[in-house]
Amino acid sequence: MVTTEAVREIVAAITPFIGENMARSATRVHCEKLGIAEPEVTPQQVAMLISRLETGLRVFMGRDKANSLMAPLRVKLGGGS
Repeated sequence: MVTTEAVREIVAAITPFIGENMARSATRVHCEKLGIAEPEVTPQQVAMLISRLETGLRVFMGRDKANSLMAPLRVKLGGGS
């Protein structure tokens, strides 16, 4: 998958809960820490990115809601189930 597409999907999903600036910033920082770069991202990298973001989202929305939000992204972006 193209990295920008994966990032766009993730940011769009979490923006309603934490705001666009925080969604973009958190995603960018985690991409950098995980070594995710252009042009392609692997399913394993998507899974790691979603997992990291999910951990942070738990603070804002609780474990169950964070899991519910991120599970469809895992399926859609190929990051596992």
